[in-house]
Amino acid sequence: MKKNGFTLIELLVTIAIVGILVGVAYPSYVSYVQDTRRSEAQAALIDLANRQEMYYLDHHQYAEDLTDLDKDADPFITKNGYYSIETSSAVKTTVDFTLTATAINQQAADTDCLKMTITHELNKGATNDNSFCWN
Repeated sequence: MKKNGFTLIELLVTIAIVGILVGVAYPSYVSYVQDTRRSEAQAALIDLANRQEMYYLDHHQYAEDLTDLDKDADPFITKNGYYSIETSSAVKTTVDFTLTATAINQQAADTDCLKMTITHELNKGATNDNSFCWN
């Protein structure tokens, strides 16, 4: 007589194996997704730093508001909505600027790189001075 189906032991072993694989793979996947989303902030910060320099060439001072750099709002929300970017200068200045991207929405769980910055000298920084945030 032929037996059809699975035994309870076989089913439990399969579920245990799948559970272990998911337990190992899911955190790696989440980390990979967060790393990938950082590129959105990096690209936006570099673009805005370039726009600040162009603004400086035209006006002999850095912009105090991102709307002066042809962005819709200040603070500026990136295309996919993972970062809010603002400039540090409260007034127009001829000295310097620092642009800061702060993780929002789902990306706020990326506590290692919650904030990323770039300065007028193109010095790049991040939360807790994590240099890997820009890699």
